[in-house]
Amino acid sequence: MEENKQIELRSEKVRNIIGQVPPVLLRYGITIIGLSILMVVGMSAFIPYRPAIEMKVEVRQDSSGRLEFTGFIPQNAMLKKADFRDVSIYSALDFSLPERLALGEISDRVLLSTEGAWHLSTLIPEKDASHNIILEKPVTIPAKINLREMSVLKWVIRAM
Repeated sequence: MEENKQIELRSEKVRNIIGQVPPVLLRYGITIIGLSILMVVGMSAFIPYRPAIEMKVEVRQDSSGRLEFTGFIPQNAMLKKADFRDVSIYSALDFSLPERLALGEISDRVLLSTEGAWHLSTLIPEKDASHNIILEKPVTIPAKINLREMSVLKWVIRAM
């Protein structure tokens, strides 16, 4: 049989010290935590954030030697179409392609493939990249659609 033993404290002073939370520590602790949270929220209102959406870009060469860029925009990204700014290419190819492309016309039709649903877009390079490049066949490379820049706080609020 188990006995419940109560621990007896020897004096009333010891019981008071153990039983009370020091009010100074409680008050200043809550103040410090509150100010820290306010500081983080305040800083996030000024820190810029530029979200991006993954996509693919197909590079072809026409008969005159000019490079043509076609973007494959994921169907679910079209909800953010108003925030589209430009396209960044991250190419690990042996030849240099323009790093930034402007979005041209985006098709209303959806292209279905085994990889998903896509909207096609013509992409316009900021600088001519056709010189000294010969493509035997089209090349597909990864890219990102850069969205409108906003603060971290605004992005968090939108995400909720």
